[in-house]
Amino acid sequence: MRQNGKLTERNRDRALGCLVGGAVGDALGYAVEFEQWPYIRNTYGDKGITRYQLAGNGKALISDDTQMTLFTAAGILLGMTRGHMRGIMGRIDTYCHWTYLDWLHTQEWDLRKPNERSDSWLMDVPELYARRAPGNTCLSALKSLENNKEPQNNSCGCGGVMRTAPLAILDYLHGYADAEYEYCDMVAAEAARITHKHPLGFLPSAVLNDILMQIFDGETDRGTLLSDVVHNAIKRLPSIKSESDKDKTYGELWPDDVAKLRRLLKYAMELTVRDIPDHVAIEKIGGGWTGHEALAIAIYSAVKHSNNFENAIVSSVNHSGDSDSTGAICGNIMGALLGRNAIPDYYTKDLELLDIIEEMAEDLFTGCIISEYMERDTPETRRWFEKYCLFKWTPKYNR
Repeated sequence: MRQNGKLTERNRDRALGCLVGGAVGDALGYAVEFEQWPYIRNTYGDKGITRYQLAGNGKALISDDTQMTLFTAAGILLGMTRGHMRGIMGRIDTYCHWTYLDWLHTQEWDLRKPNERSDSWLMDVPELYARRAPGNTCLSALKSLENNKEPQNNSCGCGGVMRTAPLAILDYLHGYADAEYEYCDMVAAEAARITHKHPLGFLPSAVLNDILMQIFDGETDRGTLLSDVVHNAIKRLPSIKSESDKDKTYGELWPDDVAKLRRLLKYAMELTVRDIPDHVAIEKIGGGWTGHEALAIAIYSAVKHSNNFENAIVSSVNHSGDSDSTGAICGNIMGALLGRNAIPDYYTKDLELLDIIEEMAEDLFTGCIISEYMERDTPETRRWFEKYCLFKWTPKYNR
């Protein structure tokens, strides 16, 4: 197979950090998602929640944010595998349509139905059938798709951007980023647009994808500050072309929404240098229920605390808003920036489905390891075939 010089140990650490970090922020924030800051402070102390609130099973529960992130990863890896096996692939985001329907079924069923067709091995993971406050827009849009109808909504909710991170990992590590950044950013936006039709519901995914790709590309290793990485992504946004809209640029198609998103992100950056408490700054940005506010809050916390994973995550979840989504996005950024090894053990040892999250991150890192005519004569190649061609999974300890 073709050698890939990007598959370094540093990038493996980043890929693992990106997905695990997102799940950490999600799980920490999930406990206080619908709570107001005064209640959070009175319950957990002046810093707010800093350690997990464990469920009855002793685990820190993930929400629909991490669930859908995993199904995004399953979709794009399905697309990559199809390309390797048949030479026919298309844009990798289009496969998320099918794996998101699998996620929808996990929210409707108790377990995979006998003989029911699926497109992701995640359907064999019982814990993913738990309902963790799934977003109404995602549910209704996917039900429309299941009935072969185009979703009709004007939602700018954050349910698109919170699941974006796997695209940046695959884009950068496996050649899809050989095209211009703008193309990969467009693909991320289109993946969010599957369910969220308002520009402020899918444009933030383009910005987050750009930020993560720059991190993987080593910008911060070369001394570039995270704040400069963010500014680069903001600057690039208007020039991205939309394949779904006759190759017009985002700036031409949605000038007001692009301007609104850029203003809010720049405002969040300005707040990082003010001497005010984080929860006050975040309140000035918004509640994080919309895509642009969730991204802005995550960026604020990541830039303000770019050298410390815990401080950034704690900052991003302690506010009167969508704490699990802002925590998840901030965790994606910080995990990619600092790596898996920088995430404290007390945030990973009790994290629900850590083994599944890390297995998916490893798959995103290695990319497809099989092709149509190669012998599948190793445990790794057989397992890949089972997961991404047969859509079957068994725990590694059972093999």
